[in-house]
Amino acid sequence: MSIKVIKSETEVGEEDSSKLKETVQSVISTIRREGDKGVSEFTKQFDGMDIKKFILSKEEIEKKISSLEPSTKELIDTNISRIKKFADFQMSMYREMQLEVDEGGTVLGQRIIPINSVGVYVPAGRFPLLSSALMGIIPAKVAGVRRIVAMTPPGKKRPDPAVLYGMVKAGADEIYTIGGIQAIAAMAYGTETIKPVDKIIGPGNKFVNEAKRQVFGSVGIDLLAGPSEVLILADESACTERVAYDLLAQAEHDTAARSCLITDSKSLAQEIAEKMDYYINTLETKEILKESWANKGSILLCDTMNEAIEATNEYAPEHLELHLSFENKELAFNKLHNYGSLFMNEDTPVVFSDKLIGTNHTLPTNRAARYTGGLSVGAFVKILTYQEVIKKESLYNLAERAQKQSKLEGLAGHGKSAELRTRYRDQEIIV
Repeated sequence: MSIKVIKSETEVGEEDSSKLKETVQSVISTIRREGDKGVSEFTKQFDGMDIKKFILSKEEIEKKISSLEPSTKELIDTNISRIKKFADFQMSMYREMQLEVDEGGTVLGQRIIPINSVGVYVPAGRFPLLSSALMGIIPAKVAGVRRIVAMTPPGKKRPDPAVLYGMVKAGADEIYTIGGIQAIAAMAYGTETIKPVDKIIGPGNKFVNEAKRQVFGSVGIDLLAGPSEVLILADESACTERVAYDLLAQAEHDTAARSCLITDSKSLAQEIAEKMDYYINTLETKEILKESWANKGSILLCDTMNEAIEATNEYAPEHLELHLSFENKELAFNKLHNYGSLFMNEDTPVVFSDKLIGTNHTLPTNRAARYTGGLSVGAFVKILTYQEVIKKESLYNLAERAQKQSKLEGLAGHGKSAELRTRYRDQEIIV
């Protein structure tokens, strides 16, 4: 049963959806046609900033970050070190290999090649998103991407000095003050002063998401991320206060953020439902939280822990916290398989991952965890295969079988290509 049911998702009407697509398409088309001029015009229209030169010079960057306290720089440096350490560990899982088959007559292999250039979009909405810059740039750098472009919206106090410092220290090669649709278009197709990239990553609003969707194919993208999500799976051992504030920590991201508690404890479910208003009113972000919890917060009470686990897998949350006894934690860990990232106990809240624990916080939302994981160094490398036939026995065997299959499929050209490889049957070795 549900203690608090989430309100029905507001369906985007066909008219609204069509208008969004048309707006994004129009901006992209203009920038493809007009380049820097188009970027400048839309920056003035959408951001209220009259900018002609978008790239930040070394001098501009140094002046901007000079105001940072040494303690702030130290905090960011430590965060970068932890995120890089985990990205290095992930990178060690990728390896080049070569396999001999047909008693050494055929060689199959794979190479690990980094993407040549990547664009990292760093949004700047209600709060300066330092961690978004680090999570996008660091794994790209670790993967060996040769050119990393960072773009973030302009403003009177933007880019935020801490975010800018993070971009530089994480390894961005070029930093531009461009936001929204125009940033995605500029990275995808380039302008007179901006070279296009091969892949675009980073979160954003519905306009950024739609722009990424429309440029996909011309460039790669990471995910079409929706509003932030947290699901807490808890039993009677859970602390009500910790559960409440962990739910609210994600709810304050946005009024559309989703916070859900799934539990087999009736007392916990009722306490959260009854006391949430109190907890909300203790926080400075209460105006956002009131709307977020009212519209997108939910509590699901299940009869058993197994039912709670099934419901959690069905939800497929971006962030999944376990506030469970030891026995239930072991059960849940073995049965849970749909989540962006798993937080194993009540002493490991999502806020640690959001900021500094080391794992990447760019994760799938809107149930995409059913079929994909989050951002990692793997998003910045290509696994490229190769093959070589080196013995005549393997050659003739492959050619004969390829001809037969080509005939079955009615592909005469394929068959002829295979047949030509049997012309010199007296050759011992092909090099």
